[in-house]
Amino acid sequence: MPTDTTEILATWPRGSRFSQSLSARLFAITWRNLWRNKRRTWLTVSGIAFAVWMIIFSRSVQEGTFDAMIDSGARMMPGHVQIQHRVYQEDPRIDHSFREAGLVESLRVQPGVEFASVRAQGFALLSQGERSFGAQVIGIEPDVERQWSGMATMIPQGRYLEQPGEVLIGATLARNLGLVVGDEMLVLGTAMRGGVAALALEVVGIFDSHQPEFNRAVVFGHIADFRDAWGMADDEAHALVVIAQSVAAGEDIYERLTNGDHGSGTKVLGWQDLMPEAQQMRNMKGISSEIVFAVIAIIITFSVVNTFMMVTFERTAEFGMLQAIGMKLGMIQWQLQIEALCISVLGVAVGFAIAFGMIFALGDSGLPIPVPEEAMEMYARMNMGDRLYPEFDWGALRTWGLILLVGVQLAAVIPTLRLRHMRPVDALRHEA
Repeated sequence: MPTDTTEILATWPRGSRFSQSLSARLFAITWRNLWRNKRRTWLTVSGIAFAVWMIIFSRSVQEGTFDAMIDSGARMMPGHVQIQHRVYQEDPRIDHSFREAGLVESLRVQPGVEFASVRAQGFALLSQGERSFGAQVIGIEPDVERQWSGMATMIPQGRYLEQPGEVLIGATLARNLGLVVGDEMLVLGTAMRGGVAALALEVVGIFDSHQPEFNRAVVFGHIADFRDAWGMADDEAHALVVIAQSVAAGEDIYERLTNGDHGSGTKVLGWQDLMPEAQQMRNMKGISSEIVFAVIAIIITFSVVNTFMMVTFERTAEFGMLQAIGMKLGMIQWQLQIEALCISVLGVAVGFAIAFGMIFALGDSGLPIPVPEEAMEMYARMNMGDRLYPEFDWGALRTWGLILLVGVQLAAVIPTLRLRHMRPVDALRHEA
C-alpha cells in the first residue's frame, strides 16, 4: 500500500480518469500525510480541542451563572415578563392603569408560564404615631405570589401576607417608623380620581432583602385593599407579572406577547427592561470573555503557523519531487490547506465532544459552589442555590468554532508562501 505522496501519485490513472479521481486521491494523500507524524498532528489537534473545550465550557458556565442570577432576580420582585400601561414605566402615575379583563387567566395556561399575577401600585405616605415616611405601596395577590416570590423567604420577623388588612414592610422602614410585628400603620395617598386613599393596616411581617434602598422604600399589601382605597375597578391593575419556567422560556413568552394581542394601550416588558443592570452586567462580562477567547484563538493560530512551518521544512524534498513530475505549486498549497482543514475540524470535533459530555454530565448534579457556612442562611433567603448548572452555549460553538476553522486556514497559508520561491532542483537536494 502506498504510504506517501510520491507513491500514491505513481498509482494515479492517467487521461480522463485522472481528473475524475483527483479530489478523492488528493484527500487520501492529505489524510495519510497527517499521520506521518502522529505526535505533531495530535499535539496540534489537542491545542485546538483545548481551546474549543475551554471556550464552550466557560461560556456555558457563564450562561448558567447569568441565568441563575436573572432567574433569582426575577423571582425576587419584577418577574420575567410584565404587561403594563404603555407609558407606566416612564411615568408611574396612579391613573396609568389598564383593565386586565381575564388576561391573567389566559396567560396561566400558556406554554412556559409557571405563574401569573396582577399588581396595583402607587406612592403614599406611611405613618405611625408622629413619624411619617414616603414609600411605594404594592398591592399583590399573596396566595399566588407566595408560591414563587423570593420575598417570601426573606422574612426574619413575622410571616407573609395572607388576607386583606395586612401589610409586609422592609426592615429599614420598620426601624424608621418604630414598627414591630402586630403594630398598626396608616397609609395616605391620592386615589384614582383625585380623592384621598386611606388605609389602616396591621404589620404581619418584616422582610430583609439585603438591599437598604428596597427595605426603606417598598411595602406590600393585599391587592383588594389597594383597589378599594385607591378607587380602582376589580379587574384594574398597573402590572401583570409573569414568572416563566426558565429565563429562556421567559424570552419566548416575551416574543409571543410582543407579536400577539395582549390588550390595547399596554406594553410588554422583558427581564432586560425590568432589570437593565443585569443586562448591562451580562454584556460587560460577555465582552471581557470574548477578549480572553480572542487571545486564546490567536495563540492557537500561532501554534498552527509553527506546525506548518515544520511541515514545509521537513517535506521540502517531497514538494520538489512533486513539482519535478509536473504537479503545480497551487495544488501543493491546496493539499496543505486540506491538511489544515482536517486538523481544525478534528480539533473542533474533539473539543465539542469533551465539552458536551462534561456539560451533559453536570446537567443534573451541577457544579458545587464553595459557599462559606456563615453565608448559607443568606443564600437560602435570597433564593440562591449552592450549585451551578451549566447550559450548553451553541452560539459559542458556532461563532468560535468558525473563527478557529478560518484562523487555522489562514495560519496554514503563511508557511506555504515560502514554496513560491522554491526551485525543484534545490528542493530535491534539501535535507530535513
